[in-house]
Amino acid sequence: MSADPVVGIGWDVLKSYVVVPIERGFGYVISSKRFADRLRGEVQNLENENQRVKVLVEEARRNVRKFLDVFTTWEANADKALEEAQELLDDEKATKTCCYGTLPDPKSRYQFSRKAEGKIEVIKQLTQKCSTFNGLNDISFIDPAFTYSASTSIKLGDDGVFESRALMIRNIMGALAGNSNSVVGVYGMGGIGKSTLLVDVERKISEEKSFHWVAKADVSENPDIKTIQGEIADALGLTEIKNKETISGRAKLLHGRLKDEEREKKKVLIILDNLWEGLDLNKVGIPCGHDNKVIGCKLLLTSRDRNVLRSEMGCDKDFPLGGLEKEEARSLFERLVGDKVHDGEFKPLADEALDKCAGVPFLIVAMAKRFKYADLSEWKDTLKKIEKSKDKKINDLINRMLQWNYDKLEEEVKSLLRLCVVYGISKPSLENLVRYSIGLGLLQEVSSMEEARNRLISHIHALQASSFLLDSEDVDGFKIHDLVHEFVVSVASRDHPLLVLKDKDESIPESSKDKLNSYRAVCFPIVDMEELPQELDCPELQIFLFFTNNKSLKVPNSLFHSMRKLMVLNLTGIRLTCSPSSPFQFLENLHTLCLDSCSLDNVAILGELKGLQILSFVNSNYRLPKEIGQLVELRLLDLNHCPQLEIIELGVLQSLIKLEELYMNVSFNQWNTVDQTPPINASLIELNHMKNLCTLHVYIPNLRMLPEDLNVGKLTKYEIRIGNVCYWWSECEGSRTLELKLDPLGNVLRKGCIQSILGKIDNLFLEGLDRNEQSVCALSQKGFPELKHLQVKDNSSIHCILQLPSDAHFTML
Repeated sequence: MSADPVVGIGWDVLKSYVVVPIERGFGYVISSKRFADRLRGEVQNLENENQRVKVLVEEARRNVRKFLDVFTTWEANADKALEEAQELLDDEKATKTCCYGTLPDPKSRYQFSRKAEGKIEVIKQLTQKCSTFNGLNDISFIDPAFTYSASTSIKLGDDGVFESRALMIRNIMGALAGNSNSVVGVYGMGGIGKSTLLVDVERKISEEKSFHWVAKADVSENPDIKTIQGEIADALGLTEIKNKETISGRAKLLHGRLKDEEREKKKVLIILDNLWEGLDLNKVGIPCGHDNKVIGCKLLLTSRDRNVLRSEMGCDKDFPLGGLEKEEARSLFERLVGDKVHDGEFKPLADEALDKCAGVPFLIVAMAKRFKYADLSEWKDTLKKIEKSKDKKINDLINRMLQWNYDKLEEEVKSLLRLCVVYGISKPSLENLVRYSIGLGLLQEVSSMEEARNRLISHIHALQASSFLLDSEDVDGFKIHDLVHEFVVSVASRDHPLLVLKDKDESIPESSKDKLNSYRAVCFPIVDMEELPQELDCPELQIFLFFTNNKSLKVPNSLFHSMRKLMVLNLTGIRLTCSPSSPFQFLENLHTLCLDSCSLDNVAILGELKGLQILSFVNSNYRLPKEIGQLVELRLLDLNHCPQLEIIELGVLQSLIKLEELYMNVSFNQWNTVDQTPPINASLIELNHMKNLCTLHVYIPNLRMLPEDLNVGKLTKYEIRIGNVCYWWSECEGSRTLELKLDPLGNVLRKGCIQSILGKIDNLFLEGLDRNEQSVCALSQKGFPELKHLQVKDNSSIHCILQLPSDAHFTML
């Protein structure tokens, strides 16, 4: 008995130091395949995480951020671990054997398994660490050298580069660093500073040594291929090109040199400044494909026209270069003019001068040179001349900047640009531009409102590409530059005279009154007139836009008597009377009429305007008499925000057989019920007579007003609200909205007209579902493949959105 404890202790020691190690070693030998599989799995996990983080790395580099030490250490360790793991797996594949190759080598298997086990643990830890890198701030930080403090200086550091330009340089550098970008471009109007920006980019590249070779050539309006080849060759030290006389011989030599650099994995950047049209890279000697896409090196391009960069040069990433920020422009002006701009009398004049320069460096420098040695009276005289477009030197500079871009525009696009200027405000409404364009007949070969809208959007993109319209964050996404506005007014006045009053003007300037009979367009934007003239003698006028907040302002009946060519008329916020005669009686060519926020004592007179295609009564309180049904050419009727509209006479809507778009948000809701006898108001079934109707915004408060066979399936855009709804989706994207609030709601969802659109809607709001309904997806026979937004409210019976996880009803939600 006394020997048992000793034996037990001896066995424990033997087990710990002999048996267990032998078992583990034997396990290493027989389980090498399992260790290999586990290692491959962990390698794959780490590689997946590494790919995810590379997206953050690329973004950090584009924004010239510095990487945190903890991340760079992890990155180095991860790369090393993956490399070692792959080598280990490669060795394992080359199976080592013994006994003349007849048996596996247990020693090799043992060594592999032990190393694999250790590597598995290392890679697991690296993968876990990688999972903490979820944002830019987890891996990087903003380089203090690039920070900007408005309280200290407008410039970035001491290099004289303004912050807005410094940001652009960082973006360009980031784009050039990306593997997916071989062609990077910058576009903007003439004089905006593209060439100057390239100088700063080139300096930055030289400092960072991000390319082995940087070559730069000025292309210009009439490119000289030999000169371009020579400038590139000089930068590359290719002196032999001087011995080649022909363009093709020089191109072959340059092509060979660039291919050599590619083979040696040397990074080459070629900067081509001032492209006016596409440049044949093959002809120059820059390696490229059949599509003129560069191969083996990178290009940095500038042009006034974005389409040149994208369509003709295959640009992968482009940046719009706008004007200087307000404080940057002031800093540049002060630096050139001197301290006098701070003097009390000069300061307001300096502000006025800078406003006219609109942030364009070329103009700021020109203006500063004019004012540097001028006295106060000269400043005032020069600014007055510029205001009246009589300062030839400044106007020539503006024309030189913009004329080439303007001349390249198609005639239809020029017409749209002129229309934007006629509008008289910096942010024209896309929808109003569509309506005015239709009225003026500006768009050729379009057969529907939707085609017209698409054409207009395409033209707007062309104007943005040419820097005539700027990007904007508002709903329409564009605005017009003040500088462009003045230029277009000047150019348009040559062939298409127009008059655009300034905000708060109280009367037509005396200088313009003598030209009234030649004007084709007149716009009064938010004017403060107390009264209008009895008649405007404008026999050539085609578009007249008048906006005011003066509700008491009356329009004389004789105001439009001479405007027999008028095609577009917008009167906003005024009173119209029809006594003793109609103010519209001579407007036989009128196609677009907008009477928004107006009062008109007899709407029936509009029935005389037989050629009317667009009619808008937004925010007005009219009734629609039977005479409106005579407007058989009408394509768009806008009754939005007319909550007091209670009468649309029976048969009016069904007479509008060419109507394509009908807008009635927050408007008429007194529809006849289906079984109402005799009918006293408009019925929804009348909409079935509108064979071209494709856009409908309507409110139906009572289910009894909704016909079973209402043909809404043909609609491409709609906002249909049934029941006491609250316009939930006003801010949501999408053009097809359905809101339903009824109790019980089940019956309306079973109607064929509603089922015909459920599978197409973008936005769906449901309140008051039938208690038998338990799943949203079951409501539509076709599912909801287009649905992007869904709101279900006060429906206690709904238990789920999908009945099965595999259901593919909500692919866009």
